[in-house]
Amino acid sequence: MTASLFSRLDQHQPSNPDSCSIRLNGIEHQVPRSMSVAAALLYLGQRATRTHPVSGQPRAALCHMGVCFECLVTIDGQQSQRGCMRPVTANMSIITTSKGQSE
Repeated sequence: MTASLFSRLDQHQPSNPDSCSIRLNGIEHQVPRSMSVAAALLYLGQRATRTHPVSGQPRAALCHMGVCFECLVTIDGQQSQRGCMRPVTANMSIITTSKGQSE
């Protein structure tokens, strides 16, 4: 396993009132409300959000500003949503098409 390229700069705690519960691929997690969906996935150790339709290679958020479309996920049943453009909300359901969980 390689070390993460990302680290938290602030001190959010999962039990902090500024956190909320989301479901990622059917599993409930606590994440800070201040994050985008793409940032929350990185925070939870999700390395990939989807696979490339031709090569099958795992893909993950790249630009974090809505340009690259690498962070596409299903959010609350709506497919092909850019995770970097959506803030997390309480009880949000997020489905990725890749099993890119960190080990």
